[in-house]
Amino acid sequence: MKILGHRGLPVLYKENTLQSLLAPFSFGADGIETDVRLTKDGVPVLIHDETLTNFCGAGVRVGDLTLAELKEYKSNGETIPTLEEFLKLAPKNRCLNIEVKEYEAGELSVLICKTFYEGEIIFSSFNHRLINELKERYSGLKFGYLFDEQHISMSDEEILALFDKNTYSAHLPVIGLLYFPERLVNIIKELKKREIKIVLWTVNSKNDIARITDVDYVITDDVRIFL
Repeated sequence: MKILGHRGLPVLYKENTLQSLLAPFSFGADGIETDVRLTKDGVPVLIHDETLTNFCGAGVRVGDLTLAELKEYKSNGETIPTLEEFLKLAPKNRCLNIEVKEYEAGELSVLICKTFYEGEIIFSSFNHRLINELKERYSGLKFGYLFDEQHISMSDEEILALFDKNTYSAHLPVIGLLYFPERLVNIIKELKKREIKIVLWTVNSKNDIARITDVDYVITDDVRIFL
């Protein structure tokens, strides 16, 4: 089971900053999970939210700012890093889970990661259409589907059908064990029969995954819990 820091180590540092993203490696983590959006001038940057409200209290949208304008906003001296900046600093031969938040950021993120990082990279997104297109275009790379409450209406058959071809992983919310435990456990069992890797998010207690034995990756806010 690989341990990935959720947006880095957000219990200690502002999430998705270079400080946060690099911190898990010093504790021996296998890797990190981070989010990608585009600036107004088309540069992939690492931030989860659509606006800067949680980052520094500014209600401006990331997509309305050029990179130069975005870099003017800081939180405790930290700016929002570009994907390229982080990849050049990240330790090699670790695992990076790149969550693509916007359709337009998909292919560019893949190309930048291929250029600047040597190590395991899993591209994931809640936008299943984007993953469908990328996994067809880049058959040698690792792609996974993210699931949350917006996908509850999908049948088990519809979910499993996504994994028929060239899919590496399923990224499932651990909170699902609270609301539909039997269904989640059964889906995981079926996915494992198909040799699909299971990624659980966001796991902040060892007890969260006591019912599941076939977990390949855990995404956590505090990698120290598992290390």
